Amino acid sequence: MVSEYEECTDALVDPTVLTELQAELGGDPTIISTFVGNYVELLPWRVDRLHHALEKVDIEDAMDAVLSLKTSSHMVGAICMSRLATELEISIRLLPNAAHLDELHPLVNEIEHFVPATIRELGTPLL
Repeated sequence: MVSEYEECTDALVDPTVLTELQAELGGDPTIISTFVGNYVELLPWRVDRLHHALEKVDIEDAMDAVLSLKTSSHMVGAICMSRLATELEISIRLLPNAAHLDELHPLVNEIEHFVPATIRELGTPLL
């Protein structure tokens, strides 16, 4: 059986997501480039926000941060980030209370592990 993490080493980004988005937006590559640039710029901040939410034991902020990461990752085709954020979202929802947020540090660390490679892959020409 392949773990979520092993799947991420195979495919961090699905370029067809951005190709389809560009087609829907009339073919202007500038829009997609700006969109991806904004995602790349905010990705480390989004992961830091997750770390801070866990440290503050703030389950609402953790949920808001993980949903932001999941949604934005899905929109740019960052399938590994989206998959891991979905796993973290489910884990947060299954916690009995906020006091258990510290149990999620390993998953947030795993997400953080894939940030540089995701940024590199999004920085290569996809379209």
